[in-house]
Amino acid sequence: MSRLEEYGMQRDSVLTKILVVDDRVENIRSMRRLLEAVDAEVYSALSGVEALGLLLRHQFSLILLDVMMPEMDGFETAELIRGDLRSQQIPIVFVTAADKEESVEFKGYDVGAVDYLYKPIQEHILLSKVRFFLEMARHKSLLEQSLQELKQLRNHNEVLLNSTAEGIVSLDASGHITFANPAAQQLLSYSGEAMLGLDFACIQSLDGARTAFEQSALYQACQGQRHIQDDQQYFYRPDGSHFPVAFTASPLPVEGAELPGMVLVFQDISQHKDTADRLAYLAQYDALTGVANRSLFSKLLGQAIARAERHQQNLALLFLDLDRFKAVNDTLGHQAGDLLLQQVAQRLQACIRDGDTLSRLGGDEFTVILEEVGDSREAAVVAHKLVEALTEPFIIKDQEVFIGTSIGIALYPDSARGAESLLKCADMAMYQAKAQGRNNFQYFTPEMQQRAVQALNLEQRLRYALERDEFVLHYQPQVNISSGAIIGLEALIRWRPDGQTLIPPGDFIPLAEETGLIIPIGEWVLRHACAQVQSWHQTGLLGPEVSVSVNLSVRQLEKRSLLDVLTTVLEETGLKPSQLELEITESAVMKDPEVAVELLRSISERGIQISLDDFGTGYSSLSYLKMLPLDVLKIDRSFVNDIGGNPSDDAVLETIIALSKNLNLRVVAEGVETQRQLQFLQRLDCSSIQGYFISEPKSTDEIEALLWRIKEGHSSDLLTPDKPAGLIVLPWQEAASH
Repeated sequence: MSRLEEYGMQRDSVLTKILVVDDRVENIRSMRRLLEAVDAEVYSALSGVEALGLLLRHQFSLILLDVMMPEMDGFETAELIRGDLRSQQIPIVFVTAADKEESVEFKGYDVGAVDYLYKPIQEHILLSKVRFFLEMARHKSLLEQSLQELKQLRNHNEVLLNSTAEGIVSLDASGHITFANPAAQQLLSYSGEAMLGLDFACIQSLDGARTAFEQSALYQACQGQRHIQDDQQYFYRPDGSHFPVAFTASPLPVEGAELPGMVLVFQDISQHKDTADRLAYLAQYDALTGVANRSLFSKLLGQAIARAERHQQNLALLFLDLDRFKAVNDTLGHQAGDLLLQQVAQRLQACIRDGDTLSRLGGDEFTVILEEVGDSREAAVVAHKLVEALTEPFIIKDQEVFIGTSIGIALYPDSARGAESLLKCADMAMYQAKAQGRNNFQYFTPEMQQRAVQALNLEQRLRYALERDEFVLHYQPQVNISSGAIIGLEALIRWRPDGQTLIPPGDFIPLAEETGLIIPIGEWVLRHACAQVQSWHQTGLLGPEVSVSVNLSVRQLEKRSLLDVLTTVLEETGLKPSQLELEITESAVMKDPEVAVELLRSISERGIQISLDDFGTGYSSLSYLKMLPLDVLKIDRSFVNDIGGNPSDDAVLETIIALSKNLNLRVVAEGVETQRQLQFLQRLDCSSIQGYFISEPKSTDEIEALLWRIKEGHSSDLLTPDKPAGLIVLPWQEAASH
């Protein structure tokens, strides 16, 4: 086999691994996709702490490290990586969105970076640099392998090279130094002359006791008895200072000598031990606040429960979630959020006893373990102190910041007997505290457990509802006041599990939003509503001007893929874009206005109508209305219900209708249930209405029957029977009277 072929086989045998560190999942996914073109295993970490943990278990050939990360940025992570003997030689390439500034680059190179990549990542630049560093790593690995083979072939004179950074000394059989290379002299702070003939007992212990040295493993190596390795010892300098070392001691045969002596190779591992201590700390304590992290909390809670059980005592677990923390984070930035969390931890720690345990589970969630609790009132006293402590203002970046906390309390053994169950109980009680208005505390009760089980059961059933075809659509007509003609149908989802009663939307739509199931459910509604209304268009039951309106959720507005879904549905069903109306709420848009407005404008440009639902209940303003590409304004039913009750409310309703006309928006008044409401809206020249006065939401078959009756001129039997004869007579009512 040629040397070239042997090199190729060795190269293929080298396991190449890349570590990608970034706090954003989408960035990691993008980087993984680009690195598919590289022959390497790709590992990922969402934080510096997670990356350091992976470095303890894997040998990487290259690290792609994001600069801007919360809690511990890329520069600090790089310093810790360089402080570990096992990882200090791994090339680090910083990935940053910052402009290419010398100060940023110099800082990166100071902490050990070998190169920079700037966002947005250019694929060819990324692959070129990655392949270069991986090739260098392969060459280095093969070189190290060759050097190892070379070391095995060299005799002891070749090993004692003065150029090595490791300290090398040779000892005679009695343990006196016969040779010390320059690195050993520098590490031990001795001159060459002072070291020769020195009893190694002076280096191995502070008092230089000979008896202790002769009982050590090092002395046995001098006697030629065995080869030893150790990283738990300290070597001492003449001034009494000491440092931790890792060393290898091997018997050293000397020609003509009865006893062989020894060669000892050592290195200072102070930095390595500091890094190891730092990693051990990060494994148990929160890097931002210094309190116990989730891992240590779980361990301490288990131990506390064991003690409580052994001594027949009670304990309380408090679960805290900060109120309005996200608003601070979004408004002032993540750095301000980190400062706030640090101050929160300090205040909480000051409110509890020395024997109690404060932990941060992550984000803005904290826990407190209270041991030796006499009764539930003691936990309430502490919870009240914690609430009061966080009610006081915080000073963040010279600004007063006000937050609060919602606290759930679970008691051992009354609430639960296991650590995991106790945490779940406290968590449920915390959510109850939020539901009670926030900034308060609540005890766990069995009723909460029952509600949680019911919610979990509902979620499990909801996850299979689509594939079991358990959803149905009902439709509610929208009618033109002047002509009485149907101008639109709002599609409303209903859930009817097999063999069970109908589940109202209010019971499952919030759960679908929370779990993300609203995305496939919303697409199902869109597809079936468009297909059904297009069918009615084709059979002549609906005129071409009649549209179907479908509600959009917050989750759907967050997805750029919504545009593709709309295009596909319209192509598949044949419905014209102008015959589709998408209903949005003000609160949904305001969650991320820039993204939502851009998406809605793209939808509007395709000819699809946009309707603003529940107008008047959220952030309504003239500038807000001008910002959105709207076609329809739906007045919230609360304004319609109050017609005739308060003159000021009537004036607001009149103003909304006038404003809509000035903005060329079609107005739909929701919740119209009486003749008086209808007459009032007619006087205000409201264009169209929707509500039980016209028709309640009805099934597909019922609406189709209604449309046939309208077409044939006798339809009033589907109208609500308690409508009094009045001034407003709709054409379908008039037809029924003949």
